[in-house]
Amino acid sequence: MATQLNVLPSVNPEARESVRFESDGITLAGHLYRPPQAAPGERTAALVMAGPMTSVKEETVPHYAAPLAEAGYTVLTFDNRNFGESDGDPRQHLDTAEQVEDLKNAVSYLLTRDDIDADRLGLCCVCMGAGYALAVASMDLRVKALAIVAGAYNITDTYREFLGDEGFADYLRTLNGARQRQYESGEIQYMPAIAGPPDYAPSAMPVQEAFEYYGRAHETEAPNWENRLTVASMEHIVGWNVVARARLVAPRPRHGIHGTTDVLLPPRYAQEVYDRAGEPKGLHWIETSNHVELYDQAPFVPEAIDRLVDWLGEHLATR
Repeated sequence: MATQLNVLPSVNPEARESVRFESDGITLAGHLYRPPQAAPGERTAALVMAGPMTSVKEETVPHYAAPLAEAGYTVLTFDNRNFGESDGDPRQHLDTAEQVEDLKNAVSYLLTRDDIDADRLGLCCVCMGAGYALAVASMDLRVKALAIVAGAYNITDTYREFLGDEGFADYLRTLNGARQRQYESGEIQYMPAIAGPPDYAPSAMPVQEAFEYYGRAHETEAPNWENRLTVASMEHIVGWNVVARARLVAPRPRHGIHGTTDVLLPPRYAQEVYDRAGEPKGLHWIETSNHVELYDQAPFVPEAIDRLVDWLGEHLATR
């Protein structure tokens, strides 16, 4: 019997305006959510949001950005380079270092605006974006508070434990072979981001919940999302581990939210990030059955929003 999903309604596009900004000479496309109660030009607290792996700004993050704007924050979401409406080549190529730079430059863009309070700017990011946010906040003191939801903190060990040592080595050999073919042919090597049953493979995210989420979001919210990723992207993704960065955020406040059940991004790494972080810090667990419930489903996202509004109100809004 299929599980009944309580998917949140799509966010009204009128809640946001389109913006564009530069990142390393590449033009990125963004959406800006302003508090409905804010006067034109009024300086408000601000948040930059980054979302899941392969995602575009029309999926996942609007379900957080719109209610956070209602709570009084100016929120910026954006497409990373090579994705969605942003420029950059090769298309659908994910380089974690470049996406971290895009997040830094999103902060820079917000700080050029005259309707932002620079002393009340934070990061509030989901999944892969949460890992990027941890990396950015660890080194960027312009970020005054860090909120991270269902974060990707140690993908390397997640893959190694899932595949086993020899399976992990075989996976790396596959990636290495694709790199060699691309070098010799000059042709970009691509793979599906998701694939259907029974094996949900070959794909970058070979699990049922990813297949169902991205297919649903593409149809209802994110027509710009593409079901492909460069094979070379997986070298960056599999090599991602930012757990050690957690201790560098303090004394600025840091708060994590994570699902109790998450095969894709195991809860133990969220706990490890919390354990390594300095004060002030927090960690809130939400009773989940999978990872993507914190993307677009009730009661999980509303619970996360309630927690974020309370915590940000204490640590950022009145800073």
